Amino acid sequence: MENGILETGKLQAAFAAFCLLCSSTIAAQAPQQGPLIFDIDGGAAHQSMTDLKDSEGSFAVDRWFVSAGITYAWDRRNALGFTLGGGNSSYEFDDLTGPAGSEPWNKIEETRAAITGRFSFSEKGTAIIIPTVRFNGEEGASSSDSRTFGLFAAAAWRIDENLTIGPGIGVFSRLEDSARVFPILVIDWNISERWNLSTGRGLAASQGPGLTLSYEMNKNWSFGLSGRYENIEFRLDDEGPAPGGVGRDRSLPLVASANLYINPRINLSVFAGLEFAGELRMKDAMDVTVDERKYDPAPLFGATFAVRF
Repeated sequence: MENGILETGKLQAAFAAFCLLCSSTIAAQAPQQGPLIFDIDGGAAHQSMTDLKDSEGSFAVDRWFVSAGITYAWDRRNALGFTLGGGNSSYEFDDLTGPAGSEPWNKIEETRAAITGRFSFSEKGTAIIIPTVRFNGEEGASSSDSRTFGLFAAAAWRIDENLTIGPGIGVFSRLEDSARVFPILVIDWNISERWNLSTGRGLAASQGPGLTLSYEMNKNWSFGLSGRYENIEFRLDDEGPAPGGVGRDRSLPLVASANLYINPRINLSVFAGLEFAGELRMKDAMDVTVDERKYDPAPLFGATFAVRF
């Protein structure tokens, strides 16, 4: 069963784009195409207008992201790659009142670069290390003040032909708070001939992989159910209710996807789901919380694409 599917984890909730520990990073999936491999992927998502809890107002979000990468693979188990991507998230607020005003932020721009290394260290062991730099900021915010760094590192062992598993760790700097450190489970498990459980991946601001349960109907179609924790933060501009502060959007998205493999190099996905336990938070430049609001389960849907050549 093919893994490394661009499950809707690519866009879940925060339209995360590019979480870097996916099963295709852990183990070779498709026949090697040559020493140089090029990838282009991306997509768009829409979060429908959603009410805030315990306060007036609602909001919606439109997101898109596109990335391109190049990888040099010495063989099926050793490779070094570079990826660069960008996109934005456009927030629309309605009838919002309180400290944040009618519009706490608007368009959030995202740029990310990452190096991905995959190296074998035994007959069945693989080490993965992925340093990243990202710029997340409202349109007009300082680029230098919007920069954060991150690192994923993991080791995985191929237990048998159906299971690869191992521990990992993610370390991310934050715009104001201390660095965030969290554990990762790296897994690629063919439960049966058609069912697979694997570490999911996302795009853009996502910080941490989720899990995807997928079912392969045939060589062209698969269906998946993905869940993850999203925690997106971004620098605010100098003109809003918290000049030079930090905005955050947190949620637990759960989405279902349908994935079409046009050929081994091209696949398309559509997805729909809900974001649960959502929360918006705004801090000022002194790291003092100005406003914090939870929001109702938020419907979202969208589509992604991936091309490899």
